[in-house]
Amino acid sequence: MTMAQERIALVTGAASGIGLATAELLLKRGMVLVLTDRSEEVSTIASQLVSRIGGRASAIRAELSKEEGVLQLAVDVIKQHGRVDVLVNNAGIHPKKNGDKFYLEDISAQHWASVMAVNLTAPFLLSRELIPQMKARRWGRVVNVSSCAARTAFRKTSAAYVASKHGLIGLTHTCAAECASDGVTVNAVAPGPIQTGLTQAYTTEQRQASAQSIPMGRYGEPMEVAAMIDFLVSDAASFVTGAVFDVNGGSVIV
Repeated sequence: MTMAQERIALVTGAASGIGLATAELLLKRGMVLVLTDRSEEVSTIASQLVSRIGGRASAIRAELSKEEGVLQLAVDVIKQHGRVDVLVNNAGIHPKKNGDKFYLEDISAQHWASVMAVNLTAPFLLSRELIPQMKARRWGRVVNVSSCAARTAFRKTSAAYVASKHGLIGLTHTCAAECASDGVTVNAVAPGPIQTGLTQAYTTEQRQASAQSIPMGRYGEPMEVAAMIDFLVSDAASFVTGAVFDVNGGSVIV
């Protein structure tokens, strides 16, 4: 990829798990990476990626639970790079109660709002702010990280999390339909149980039971999800839009 063809990629929730693995693959692809996360370590992580892989990567610490934080992130990225070609909405939260989910009767309005803010509203705001300039250039890629919990019912996932991830698929479908004629593709991936910080919040017994329920008999690795995202943002996926890709070891087959 020449300098003139360099693409700017913004990955949210990039300090660990699927986001970090995705940033690594996109950096290897030759994209200019902007990693964002609420973790104070995100700048160090970006530097470590560049030291190990090469290329160009920077970091912006952002709090995606606040509208002003999301909007400032969009402003900062455009100010630094002039545009965003690839948007990966990966950041997500799934609060736990003593290692278990919050059941419906335990979910407060504040809890519901905080989950929606990070998992659904932040992707909406970033899409709203960044897709128009993709459409103007007639090239862009958006990948939303949903969940297998949005594909079927799972007893271990809370109503707030499931609703937010269902909403993310709906956002994907609508944006894809609106953007297809302008050269911008919008897709979603729906990971099954993956070895990330979210799954580590479960008890050992819960993780073991979950692994046994997966036909492949194991949790997935972040890089296995990142590989699908890497494909979806490539030129090879130019005719793929509005789709949801299940990466779950066979735990959900639809």
